[in-house]
Amino acid sequence: MTEMAVWSVAVPAEPGQLHLARHALRDWLTGFGVGENTCDDAVWSADEAMSNAIANGGQADRSTTVLGVSAHVDDDVVVVTVVDETGWRVPASGVVLAGRGMAIVRALAEEVNLAVTDGRTTFTAWFTRA
Repeated sequence: MTEMAVWSVAVPAEPGQLHLARHALRDWLTGFGVGENTCDDAVWSADEAMSNAIANGGQADRSTTVLGVSAHVDDDVVVVTVVDETGWRVPASGVVLAGRGMAIVRALAEEVNLAVTDGRTTFTAWFTRA
């Protein structure tokens, strides 16, 4: 049997708002029977991406910025995506996935992609469903 579901939410790009997305994502994943470890990894990774969007967003005034957070679950995989329409500032090193948090995300996920194109940043992480 192939099970597939998609979830999404818009979150204000403010640190105090991220817990709402974390809790909603965790509840949704748990409701689809995603295992605790996979759920923890996916939620932690989404939180790291949202935090990085706030810290590195390309718009100086983030008060009106909204992040798009989504997840996809099927029989084999959990995919989380965070989209920031303002784009991220690329550090002098040119490596956007640098830093301890993103290193942890890369260790937790099967695959991680961060695309910065046309002023839009899209973070996607894939996890084996367990």
